Amino acid sequence: MSLPQRIRALRRRRNLTLDALAAAVGIHKGHLSRIETGQKAPSLATLKAIARTLNAEMAELFGQKAAPDDVTVVRAAERPTLREADYALEALLPATAGRVAALYRIAPGAEFRTHDRLAHGGQEIVYVLEGRVELKVADRNLALGPGDCATYDGGLPHGLRRLGPERAAVLVILSD
Repeated sequence: MSLPQRIRALRRRRNLTLDALAAAVGIHKGHLSRIETGQKAPSLATLKAIARTLNAEMAELFGQKAAPDDVTVVRAAERPTLREADYALEALLPATAGRVAALYRIAPGAEFRTHDRLAHGGQEIVYVLEGRVELKVADRNLALGPGDCATYDGGLPHGLRRLGPERAAVLVILSD
């Protein structure tokens, strides 16, 4: 990850807007935006002020040191899991504030779930690990098998179900 990407990632993890960080550092919002996109190289004094405001060390900005929240581990025994008669969901990497993606393993049932939220923001990626599934996205129904992958706008109504009697498992990635 580049310096501009690290600054942006640290800012987002701290739940700071461009306006808030720029004001705290004492620079214009547009200047900070250009720093985060790599269009401008910040001075050493600006970098120090950004690091101080983000409660980070300079080494973190340059990728020479991992901040405590740079690495997330979710132990198998600690994973939130939902199991029903014909459906299972395991949160491999649950969605949390500041995280840009979440990862779930789903064993879909034979029917589409009707009581779940059918649309959300961001992108969704479905990767079939085993078995056959039907993915419904708005007015399209897609049959997918092992190794197949699909992505779509999470704002579209969508659902997933197992095709046939044998077990199916998919990885679902949700991103902002």
